[in-house]
Amino acid sequence: MQFGPTLGTACSTFAITNIDDLFVLATFFAEAASSPTSSLSPLKITLGQYIGFTAIVAISMLGYGLSFALPSEPIGFLGLLPILLGVWKLLDLLFDGEDEEEEGKMRGLKNVLKVSAITVMNGGDNIGVYVPLFSQAKGAEIAVYVAVYYILLGVWCFAAWLIMGQKHVLKLAERYMAWVIPFLYTGLGVYIIVKSRAFPWAVRKIDGRFLGNPGKVIMGTVTAGTVCTIIGVMLWLKMRKRAQRMRESASVEVEEVRRSRKSR
Repeated sequence: MQFGPTLGTACSTFAITNIDDLFVLATFFAEAASSPTSSLSPLKITLGQYIGFTAIVAISMLGYGLSFALPSEPIGFLGLLPILLGVWKLLDLLFDGEDEEEEGKMRGLKNVLKVSAITVMNGGDNIGVYVPLFSQAKGAEIAVYVAVYYILLGVWCFAAWLIMGQKHVLKLAERYMAWVIPFLYTGLGVYIIVKSRAFPWAVRKIDGRFLGNPGKVIMGTVTAGTVCTIIGVMLWLKMRKRAQRMRESASVEVEEVRRSRKSR
C-alpha cells in the first residue's frame, strides 16, 4: 500500500461527497445557536452526524465484501455510479427548482427526526461513491479510508460550526460549489474506473472469446448505449416532474381566479 496516494484519495473522496453536508451542518448549528428553545445542541448534532455516517459506512462496506467474491476489475464498473450522480446533479441545476424542493423537505424533517436520520437520507451520494471505491481497496487501504473519514468528519463539524455565522460566505460558496460538484463526481467516477482497469480487462475477455478482436468496439458501443439510455431516463424524469409542477401551479392559479370572482 502506498500511504500517500491512499491518504490523498481518502481526503478527496470525503470532501467531494460531503460538500453539501457542510451546508446542512451549518444550518443545524445556526438553528441551535439562534433558538434558545431548540432541542438541538452542538454535541447532539455531532453525535447524530457520527451515528448517521457510521450507517453509511456500514452499507458501503458491501463493496469491500464484493472484492472477496469477485475480481476487482469488473467491480470497477461501479465507477459509473459517481459519473451518473454527477449527471443527475447537473440536471438538478439545469431544471431549476428541483434542489429547492428537496431542501424544503429536509427543512421540514429536521425538527422531527434526529440529525443522524438526515445524514443517512442525505448519504445516497456517499454510498454511490464509497461502494466502488471500497471494492478496489487492497490490504490496509480500507482501514485508512475509514479512519480518515471519521477524522475528517470531526473537522467537518467544527468547520460548519465556525462558518455558520458567516451566512453571506456560506450562501456564496453554496451557489458556486453547486456547479462544481457534478464535475467532481464525474472525475471521481472516471478515476475509479481507470484505477480498476475495468475496460482493458473486459476488452481482453471479449477478444479472447471472439475472432477479430472486437472487444474495444463492443465495449464502446455497450458503454455508450448504457450511459445514453440512463441519461435519457434521467432527463425524462426531470421533464416529467417539471411538467407536473407546472400543471399544479396552473391549477392553483385557476382556483385563485375562481375564488376572486366568487368573492366579487
